[in-house]
Amino acid sequence: MLRGQQPPPPPPPRGRPGPPHLDRTGVAEHIERVRRQLAESRSNDADVATFIQAANLNLAKAEEQLRANDLLLADRLIAASDAFLRAAQHSQLIEEGPQGRRLQAPEIAEHLQHIYFRLQQAEYFAQTSRDPGAKPLPGLARKFYERALQAYDRRDWLAADQYAKSSDDTIRGLENLAQAATPLPPRPR
Repeated sequence: MLRGQQPPPPPPPRGRPGPPHLDRTGVAEHIERVRRQLAESRSNDADVATFIQAANLNLAKAEEQLRANDLLLADRLIAASDAFLRAAQHSQLIEEGPQGRRLQAPEIAEHLQHIYFRLQQAEYFAQTSRDPGAKPLPGLARKFYERALQAYDRRDWLAADQYAKSSDDTIRGLENLAQAATPLPPRPR
């Protein structure tokens, strides 16, 4: 080894992964990023307003958990908030028109197929979360999935893609809420 060179990093540990490493600063910064994005969001219809309300509510809960130093729970609530915010933003992208790379029929069809199976989990995630604010969200996920199918049938790839993403992000948000409500398994002895 040449003088002044660092040895190569150690290989990744083998076996089961450990719990995620979270720190207060990182969680607080994530809260602030989502807060700024929420402040810039506008509600163009009742569905978007529902997403934004869910995002704000879960962000407030995340702040409470950060103050209580429960970083894992705060992280899951921020992830849910972030997912609901993205679900709201997708319908705004439809109004603004295409930007960047646009997906085509085969990619959208594959995404819709994936969402179809994930929709089966949405109600379970909402029930597991025990969050009364989550109750309308599985219905919104189904509604946006149906809109995506209709847009796909019309060959409106932009709308199909954005509605599919909105549905997928809604399910992802519900999954994060369910994870937040699920107690950690006991540590091995």
